[in-house]
Amino acid sequence: MARWSRFAPDADRRLVKGLHDGDDDVIATLYDVYAERLYDYCMALLDDRRAAADVVHDTFIDAARRAPRLRDRERLRPWLYAAARRRCMQRKLQLEPADDDPLGSLDFLHREALFLALRHDLTGDDLAMTVGVSLRRSDARLNRAQQRVPDAEEFLLAAPAPVVPAALRHRVQHTGTDPELAGYRAEIAARGGALTPEGMPRQPDAPSHLARRWAFTSVGLFTTLAAAFVALLVMNPNLPVPDIQWPGGKPHTARSPEPHPHRSAQAGAPGAGDDQRPTTAPQSMNSRTPTPTSSPSPPGGRGGTLVVDPASIRFRNHDTMASLVLSARGGPVSWSAAASSPQVTLAQAGGTIKDHGRVEIEVTLNRGLITLPGTATITVSGGAGQVVPVSIAWDISVL
Repeated sequence: MARWSRFAPDADRRLVKGLHDGDDDVIATLYDVYAERLYDYCMALLDDRRAAADVVHDTFIDAARRAPRLRDRERLRPWLYAAARRRCMQRKLQLEPADDDPLGSLDFLHREALFLALRHDLTGDDLAMTVGVSLRRSDARLNRAQQRVPDAEEFLLAAPAPVVPAALRHRVQHTGTDPELAGYRAEIAARGGALTPEGMPRQPDAPSHLARRWAFTSVGLFTTLAAAFVALLVMNPNLPVPDIQWPGGKPHTARSPEPHPHRSAQAGAPGAGDDQRPTTAPQSMNSRTPTPTSSPSPPGGRGGTLVVDPASIRFRNHDTMASLVLSARGGPVSWSAAASSPQVTLAQAGGTIKDHGRVEIEVTLNRGLITLPGTATITVSGGAGQVVPVSIAWDISVL
């Protein structure tokens, strides 16, 4: 059982109504209900007592002004966690786990999913709304983390809760009720960033709603251009055929298309019985696991060797998530990673791996309404000049 479980939905609805009505006593009640929970979460992200207290303070002040904008007033709990998360994300996060942390093999997003689900009972829609992603992606992230660390619950529940600073309650109530601090309250709320159409705080690491809107607009434009082009071909069969470029993809010729380079590397076209999960490509049909790719340290280097597994990733059909596993051999390794295409995002962009340690990095393909085949490269750099490229490829998909 989680350390902090959710309250009855009616309790959150009454709190939101009190905030909407401007009841000053509700701020104190809101603090008493949620302060310890939010402080525990912020300490996990920041590992800084003063910074965590500042985030909790600003979250409650922001909630007093903007939480009533929620479409569903029973979602106050994920609203508060989302508001605190956004403010923490704008600071320097404590991304490196302790040496004895069993979650150390996971990247930040997977550790966070386990922490919120097992310690704070944020699951399902509440978890998805907190981290600002779809329910499908949130569930997939949590399930993968639980499979990797099945004994995480015992560790997370055994950790003691940090003690909330005694003066924080008075500070929140004073800022939230003093008429002379109205301008300061407006400034705090403004720093909370934009809200989603549902009234939730928008997360800085979540895909923008403008991307999906762009996808719908682009599909309509592409369809119109394609129809016009076909009409021109009918009227004039000798018309030269141009190459059509699509963001993140290879040129495709309308009259005589070339076979997709990655599709031809497979042993035959994928059939209905193929594994639909992200797979490495290319590889032998007899190989069951991808071959790790590493870049040796230069002569005289004191650091370890960075090992990256797999050497390539293929997103099939509607797949959007895969993983890279980084490990260090022969000594600790400081690493950084970057993708060549904005369609590919990484959950973590850098860190340090201890000798014989490993970390799993979530790789996300940002698909639109229509996604044409494309390729990209993730470049992983290690200490002493090590550079390991990982090829990424994806198939066409229509949502």
